[in-house]
Amino acid sequence: MPGLYSLSSWESLPLKSSRVKACANGYSLSITAHLVYTNPSQEPVEGIFIYPLEESEVVAGFEAAVGSRRVTFHVQNRHRAQDCC
Repeated sequence: MPGLYSLSSWESLPLKSSRVKACANGYSLSITAHLVYTNPSQEPVEGIFIYPLEESEVVAGFEAAVGSRRVTFHVQNRHRAQDCC
């Protein structure tokens, strides 16, 4: 199941809100999702985001925001992405 999970317990964190925008262009489909999760615990949680893909699907970019911190990843070249990951 897609979503944000706590690494310590593997329990899913509650999804507070979501907004999805899609754009089709020929055989390509671009999806932008804005997902807001809540932490029911008083303590900070280390999490992992899981979004399973089909064999023919790819992620070209990803951005996550936690408080004022942002983490961004953009695939510019498939071979460079394979080298670093």
